Amino acid sequence: MSKKKEILSIICVGILLLIFGLSLYINRDKLVVVADETHTTEDIYLDYLFNEVDKVEGISVDSVNFDGLTFNERINYAISKVKASLIVSYASKKEMKMFAENYKDIIFITLGTTYDESLDNLIGIKFNEYNIGYILGYLASISTTTNKIGFIGTEEKTNEELLNGIYAGAFEANSEITIAVDYMGKETYKNGFYQNKNEDITDSELAYNKANALYESGVDIVIETANNSSEGIIKSAEKKNKYVISDCINKSNNILACFERDITYALNEVVKDYKNNNLKDNYIYDINNGFNISMFKNVSDETIKLINEIIKDM
Repeated sequence: MSKKKEILSIICVGILLLIFGLSLYINRDKLVVVADETHTTEDIYLDYLFNEVDKVEGISVDSVNFDGLTFNERINYAISKVKASLIVSYASKKEMKMFAENYKDIIFITLGTTYDESLDNLIGIKFNEYNIGYILGYLASISTTTNKIGFIGTEEKTNEELLNGIYAGAFEANSEITIAVDYMGKETYKNGFYQNKNEDITDSELAYNKANALYESGVDIVIETANNSSEGIIKSAEKKNKYVISDCINKSNNILACFERDITYALNEVVKDYKNNNLKDNYIYDINNGFNISMFKNVSDETIKLINEIIKDM
């Protein structure tokens, strides 16, 4: 074979390999994260949770601009334009069930809930909010110096399981503890804004004011789950020189401990089962199995040891 023919053969083989590689990439299963209308301002939060999923073999995570689209339009866009194989969303059980029934060849994964009914393409992912609440309540109760702790959530129904755990853990640690509770809004927030407030005030300012009121009433530790408004609560803790237990996305020297629902971990498990044709109807994650807590320097070594022993026994 002449040198010229040898080079030509190498080029042809290279082109064939490139075509084969592109074909594999184009035909990869695609996972698309679709935020519903109540999570439109939390893109940074969603990016944080899902950026590791792209490392799962055979899956590509598509970043899609859904600006100006309703939730139903976003789902349809992900299906028709992006050609999604798996769609992950915070959404109502009713909505996701409807889409799963209408699009049998697409896997719909709903965050924050489980399903009683069984559909091959409808998956629920839920975290044991009660157990994490128990640990947070216990930790706050044995760490307070005023015998009074606080909780700020999004709204009552959403935080019910977490708060029940906080009550149980706090009173188990100290029967004399007082717990002050407040919510960002009595209604679920819509389009990224809490509804039960003066429209002239931002969500961060609202959170700041609510935290101030708790700290001024004698609370020295606030457990909060105010999502994208957490910065207001942390700012209040810093100004009042008090403590807060918050999501691990947030950073401050006044954070006593943080917790995270590791949806990246959860989705990796789901995607692996999907690739192995072994999907379950529901995936439930607990402490140290997708639901993590970290304690910082303001927590004593003795307390850290005690909390870890409780977690181990759960």
